[in-house]
Amino acid sequence: MAEPSPSRTDMDSTINAEVSSAHSPSAAANPSVPVRLWKKLGLSGHMLMTMLKGACPPVISLALYQSNAFANTFTTLGYLVGIMSVLSFSILPRSKFFQTMMFNVIGLCIGAAVALLTIYCAVQARVHTTPVSVKSSDGPAPGAPTSTYNSSASAVCAIWLFANIFAANSLRFSRPQLQFPVIIYSIFANVSSTFAPQFATMDEGIAFVERLLEAFLAGFAIASVVNLIVFPQSSRDVVFREASEYLAAIQGVLKAQNGYLRSLEKKDMYQGVLKDDGKAVLKEMSAAKGFKGALAGLTALHGKLHGDLMFAKREIAYSHLGPKEIDELFKQFREILLPLIGMGSVVDIFDRIEVIEASAATDEKLEDRERKEKERIQWNEVMRTLHEPFELMSLAMMDGLNHTSYALGFSNLPKAKRSNDIEANKGEARPGDVNYGEYLSNKVKVFYEQREVTLQTWCNQRGIKTHHVTGRLDEDAILDDPAGDHRNQRQLYLILYMDFLLWSTGRAVVDLVRFADSKVTSGVMRRRKLVLPGKKRLRKWIMTSLSPHEGSNDLAPDNAEAGISNVSLGASFQKRKNPEHLPPTNNWQRFGNKIRSLSHIMASPEVSFGFRVACGTLSIGIVAFLESSQQFFNEQRLVWAMIMVAIGMTMTAGSGVFGFIGRVVSIAIQSPTAFQVANCDEVGTLIAACNSLIIWYIAGGAGVPVGVLILLYVFIFVELYFLISYPKYTVVAMISMVTQVLILGYELQVEKVGIAAAETTGQAYYPLYLLAPYRLATVAGGCAVAFFWTFFPYPITASSTLRKQLGESLYLLANFYSCVHTTIRMRVEGAGGSLDDKTSPCRRLEKARDQILAKELALFAQLRQHSDSTIYEPTLGGKFPKEQYDTIINEVQNILNYMSLIAYATRNYGEEVTTLSERKWANDFARVLRSIHVTSQEVTTLISLLSASVTTSSPLPPYLKAPSSFAISIKMKEIDADILSINHIAEPGYAAFAVTQVASSLIHDDLDKLLVNVKELVGETDFSFHIIPSTDSSDASLPLDQGKGKRD
Repeated sequence: MAEPSPSRTDMDSTINAEVSSAHSPSAAANPSVPVRLWKKLGLSGHMLMTMLKGACPPVISLALYQSNAFANTFTTLGYLVGIMSVLSFSILPRSKFFQTMMFNVIGLCIGAAVALLTIYCAVQARVHTTPVSVKSSDGPAPGAPTSTYNSSASAVCAIWLFANIFAANSLRFSRPQLQFPVIIYSIFANVSSTFAPQFATMDEGIAFVERLLEAFLAGFAIASVVNLIVFPQSSRDVVFREASEYLAAIQGVLKAQNGYLRSLEKKDMYQGVLKDDGKAVLKEMSAAKGFKGALAGLTALHGKLHGDLMFAKREIAYSHLGPKEIDELFKQFREILLPLIGMGSVVDIFDRIEVIEASAATDEKLEDRERKEKERIQWNEVMRTLHEPFELMSLAMMDGLNHTSYALGFSNLPKAKRSNDIEANKGEARPGDVNYGEYLSNKVKVFYEQREVTLQTWCNQRGIKTHHVTGRLDEDAILDDPAGDHRNQRQLYLILYMDFLLWSTGRAVVDLVRFADSKVTSGVMRRRKLVLPGKKRLRKWIMTSLSPHEGSNDLAPDNAEAGISNVSLGASFQKRKNPEHLPPTNNWQRFGNKIRSLSHIMASPEVSFGFRVACGTLSIGIVAFLESSQQFFNEQRLVWAMIMVAIGMTMTAGSGVFGFIGRVVSIAIQSPTAFQVANCDEVGTLIAACNSLIIWYIAGGAGVPVGVLILLYVFIFVELYFLISYPKYTVVAMISMVTQVLILGYELQVEKVGIAAAETTGQAYYPLYLLAPYRLATVAGGCAVAFFWTFFPYPITASSTLRKQLGESLYLLANFYSCVHTTIRMRVEGAGGSLDDKTSPCRRLEKARDQILAKELALFAQLRQHSDSTIYEPTLGGKFPKEQYDTIINEVQNILNYMSLIAYATRNYGEEVTTLSERKWANDFARVLRSIHVTSQEVTTLISLLSASVTTSSPLPPYLKAPSSFAISIKMKEIDADILSINHIAEPGYAAFAVTQVASSLIHDDLDKLLVNVKELVGETDFSFHIIPSTDSSDASLPLDQGKGKRD
């Protein structure tokens, strides 16, 4: 299938261009109301197209029912076509949509087969207990008449329904990608099982299942056609659009970074911003907050792009870039992100310095204050010296990002005519020029050379004179003062830290520009080609499509509401030695292990969730299987209460409370008389009445289906805005749309086929003003049952899930540190091999780090969502320590970022060496590093212990301490006093070493905090004995307080 070019922006670019035109100087002062509203709502052309597209399937389904042929085919099941078209989610990108649709169809076919088996068992139970009776009605569909009540058939159907729902929802918990297929499967099972006891023969049951299957498939077909024809969108389109947004987000981070660095020109690194100007304080705080916010947005976009990448590489397309090019583009983005994250830690570094210095300033002497004032002036002067080269470098990188966007077709080159002659452009190339990559590379080299000027300025301010021959400092250098040496070294390392990371970002942008230019010069961007996924990729997709860690649907109810997405943690976390059983040595013992594994499966949280959903379904479904209530069940359509259990059950109590409130509110909005039924307040009554009246009565009601369909389209269009903009409210928007289609579809269906035909299913006809409140009571009752079974017999709380996932995150952190530790050792020893060799140790370690990093980023999103869910969770006893959990999550993420930075910086030991003297220093540096142990696995041990304690809620071992920071620089000076001399600060590897030193100190600082916070959370085992003075003077001895056990 042909795919549009990545540069095609269609309606999106047109609308955004119109909005941008409003930002001209004349319009900037007073933008129009539509422009302000557009920006406030966060709208875009793509979002509008998605909303227009998503509202089509249900309206088309109900409009088709006005056709006689369509109505005669589906009769009283026609409204299910519209509901299935909603649940198919036609707004998904093509690859995601058809993967989900494949599971939908497979699940539906399995459901139909199980339904026929259920009907067969029910019919046989009826045959063996009672004779075939006279048919009581024409049945739920033509050719599907029903019979009188039979207890045996009802009991059989109840058992099958329980087993069916139990198995399906157990699978739903463990496979996030099957959320919607299981919901659709559950709807089919509920409808078929509640009607099955009424069938006397298999012919009747087959006719009913056939009509039901056709209705579901018709809804799928309508959604599929809309997905392919109406504003078609592939997963590659999504990735290309996100790549374009990624480039813009990097530019936003660079701008925010420049703003923050400008604020440092007035910053006292020991006392914060100068207090002589209150506006300066606010400006610095605003700049730091803006920098962190821009970086957080880029990181979130990086995670989203990583999730969508997998689907884009599987698609068949007619495009420029193939799967390998898309994968390489993402790798280039990752190379830019890492140094930017490192620059973001500068804010945290200054905050920590301020805290340390503020605590030491209580008894400060006059000479200390004078010295700090002098150092402040020197620091501000250095930052002003850095201002111009940093600003120019950032502007050059932003132009390089624009050039990449032009070259890869993400945006169009401006129409303004420019000459490609550098001399005509005063020696400067511009984005879009053929030779811009070479020009940007020269800019980065100039920045690299200019840093010697900055470092020389720093040395001159401190009276440090270097002798390149002897490699020693002057005797009067202020580094002779131990305290001064510490502060000067800290400032020097910070300067080198920022300088190296900005230079690394520039090099990564140059590599990105070269990658884009290579696709232009090789002809890849000149013509399209048929892009087919390879056999290996297809085989991998088939093998992993049902794996627990397969990419999940962002709009799946449980995912959006509770942050559920399974993360594979590795064999060492899942497979543990059993202290009660030795490893099997023969086939019989291996068979016994498999038998024992069944008990573990039955005790798993997946099976527990499936059991809860089955119990909740039968709590309502039992009404359909009793003789005295079966007719009432059919007349009042209680099957939809059962369906709400399938949709409404969530994994955790916190998301259950939140979801219950949202669902009831969304349903109440659909009913005009919700005050009488749900006893809502007057405001809720007004909103509910307006919604139903506008759609039905204002449109003209009976006899005017066109008006009803138009207003239904408008309402679903608006509801899709909340679904897209606020994924957390997916279930609220989805149930709102389904309820509207259910109510209005039924009324349009009755108007088409007549009341007599509508009542053949045993359901009593109600006009809209009665149907809406009855439907509200039915569906709200189902949500209440789902809410009850979320807590009973015991709640799976968001707090317990948060604790367990935090333990998993700590485990992954220990695993990541172990990879970093091994990587550094390999690089120091020169045994890592080339990154270009896929079999080399360094390449394999890099792949392992990338996989762990992706898993950690996914876990961080889940942890924060579960933390937010604890707000809605009822708590008995003490409050949940949400702040402590949030602090630990932030510390884990900081440590992960610093570890990633160390792995990135150590790649530059020995790189960019151009002269013999630089080569000599690089060789000496590597020799000294090899002579000492630069890493230790003590950190891995500590984090693993923290992970085990948090996961199992066990106290930490007594007297546990964080490993002390390893003073590499001191050890290196002991071996070679000249190796870290100030004369070598311009060496290529010196700056990389400074980055690793700064990051290492930050890691150890955060490890201390992490250990303290985890101790406060889980406690510490205390075996000590404390002597307590006796309060009774007549006692002859002092009692011992045996304080054994857990110390909180």
